[in-house]
Amino acid sequence: MSNETYDRTFLKEVLVKKLIFILVPLISGSIFAKNDHREPIVIGERLSITSEILDEDRTLWVHLPANYDHSGQKYPVMVLLDGGGHFHHVTGIIQFLSRINRVPQMIVVGLPNTDRTRDLTPPRFQDTTSTFPTAGGANNFLKFISDELIPFVEQNYRTHPYRVLVGHSFGGLFAVNALLTKPDVFDAYISISPTLWWDNQRLLGDTEDLLKSHSDFDKFLFCSLGNEGDRMQVPAEEFVRILQKHAPESFRWDFRFMENEDHGSTPHRTIYDGLEALYVDWRLPREVAQNGSLDDFDRHYAELSKKFGYEIETPENVVNRLGYRLLAQKEIDEAIRLFKRNVERYPESANVYDSLGDAYDANGQFELAKKNYEIAYKKAQATSHPNVKIYKNNFERLQKKLADSTE
Repeated sequence: MSNETYDRTFLKEVLVKKLIFILVPLISGSIFAKNDHREPIVIGERLSITSEILDEDRTLWVHLPANYDHSGQKYPVMVLLDGGGHFHHVTGIIQFLSRINRVPQMIVVGLPNTDRTRDLTPPRFQDTTSTFPTAGGANNFLKFISDELIPFVEQNYRTHPYRVLVGHSFGGLFAVNALLTKPDVFDAYISISPTLWWDNQRLLGDTEDLLKSHSDFDKFLFCSLGNEGDRMQVPAEEFVRILQKHAPESFRWDFRFMENEDHGSTPHRTIYDGLEALYVDWRLPREVAQNGSLDDFDRHYAELSKKFGYEIETPENVVNRLGYRLLAQKEIDEAIRLFKRNVERYPESANVYDSLGDAYDANGQFELAKKNYEIAYKKAQATSHPNVKIYKNNFERLQKKLADSTE
């Protein structure tokens, strides 16, 4: 689809506003000293898009990785249902797990609700007496996600072709229904306390039919349930039985019964555990992390590339840690080689040039150190990098050292 056609058929307008969450509210008046320096802590932005499929404007809450503006990299995408209720804690989970290299950094697209029951519940064929007058629009909402939302996200953000869907309660039901009806929209599904009782438990039969007809089904499903009573537990237990009996080997799935949680408390623990299960092999094995070479690292991420279906480069920070380890061991030539490789792989990053400058500085190659510090500083200036003062100090320090040496 051309951009012109896409604009005509989908986006009547896009209104972008920053969605700023501040941990401590800003209080007017004289409570703060005049010279106090206060800055908002931003975890996302709010967009408004017009959907022709839903015939309404929909708000999106988008979280980008902290280094998005400075890296030039692409990222997998999480679509988060009930975005208004879960955006804050879910983005925190991803920031934490990615920082300790348990999962990749991700773009999170939260979808706040307009008519939640309409959008998240599948059509009813068996139980037509249920008292939900607007119910049954899940397939239409999934069409909005696949035909409008995802193209918009991919057009406006740097994305990898890997998508995760997360939903709770009716959203968990929606996730299972999406897996059954349009499995290719997402690669992984986290279904939290799904209301599988819906429509006389019809999705249980649909699950069995799908799995029986697919000898190869390369998807991931993580499902949970708290202590939520028989109405929720009985169909969940049958769902697990069907998965145990009929799921092909290629279909990775896990179910967690969370005895100490209830319907309202399952989301946080499920999303944390579900992401760890999805990316169980993500982090480097301990021995490789401590003693491996760059070739060992590259082999690890090549295996992950095969598993997830897109190219995953050895992350910049992983190579950096190895480079500084080599510097500490006085293996400076090898450290320089590694940092050069990082520059080749991540040329948009200011930090890789600063690290290469550190290695040249340690090796007494001060002109090369200054050159790389300068590149880091200029790139940081251009993107308002949070470490711009550090890079500036390194550049000016080498300038002074070289000037002093010629006096």
